[in-house]
Amino acid sequence: MGNDIEKIVREEIKKISPYVPGKPIDELKRVYNIEKIIKLASNENPLGCSPKVKEAIKSNLNEINRYPDGSGYYLKKELSNFLKIPEDEIILGSGSSEVISLTLEAFVKIGEEVIYPFPSFIIYRILVLKVGGIPIEVPLEDDFSYNLDKFIEKITPKTKIIILCNPNNPTGTIVYRDQLEEFLKKIPDNIIIISDEAYFEYVEDKNFGTCFPYYKNKNIIITRSFSKIYGLASLRIGYGVGRSEILNYIERIRPPFNTTGLAQVAAIAALRDTEFVKKSIENNIEGKKYLYKEFKKLGIEYIPTEANFILCRFKNDTTPII
Repeated sequence: MGNDIEKIVREEIKKISPYVPGKPIDELKRVYNIEKIIKLASNENPLGCSPKVKEAIKSNLNEINRYPDGSGYYLKKELSNFLKIPEDEIILGSGSSEVISLTLEAFVKIGEEVIYPFPSFIIYRILVLKVGGIPIEVPLEDDFSYNLDKFIEKITPKTKIIILCNPNNPTGTIVYRDQLEEFLKKIPDNIIIISDEAYFEYVEDKNFGTCFPYYKNKNIIITRSFSKIYGLASLRIGYGVGRSEILNYIERIRPPFNTTGLAQVAAIAALRDTEFVKKSIENNIEGKKYLYKEFKKLGIEYIPTEANFILCRFKNDTTPII
């Protein structure tokens, strides 16, 4: 029977290694018999979520037997006010990764190429292969900075999408505004840019190059998350921003009820609690300063980060202890 399955499964799927997420704390306690665990694997907010989010969830618990608002009307309205853009330029996803996945499904044909940085979020390769696309990895510089000219050099007639992870996961490095402006001038009109900005709230550098100012005149999809600074990782909620004529095609394949009712009300409450976001940013800045200082004491080389994680270089192989 096993051989029969091998014959009928898609060749693209055979190339995919399953994504391995960080283990939950309870599972780590069970497996390793350790009580005190500090989890750093998934870049979660150590402050948790806003108390106002918890209140919103409690107030809506009696609705869990009902299907959610499939359009996400109230959350889209809240995001529209928050971002000061029309509601039809917003799409909701079960995490921002679903918005990326839906964009690839809508636009990438079998055999077309998707360019993205390396090292970066491992899910990009999986999502590209899933739709029958060809993943094209562009190595970052030795200091893990972006050289966008290398992305331009990789463009071929088969290129359909370029993904920028900004800030990049796992390096914490960013695309700068002047870099981005020059890059966008060179992108052909038949290519879509996905700007994965899941960690943008943490950025301190004033020269950070978000794609937000440019999306109305370009084929750009900006994806953002409620999992990181807002602390809603378990609820799986994110969104994308783009021109309505682009999002219209993605909406056609968006699964019905892809975001839960509790996730929607939680996201609305999270957006409204600006003090919690401010506190999370301040906590991250202080944490970075402390870790930089301690790394220097220990002689550990690190890459300065614009996110809520830090990439370090170790002299010895760390695989056995990860």
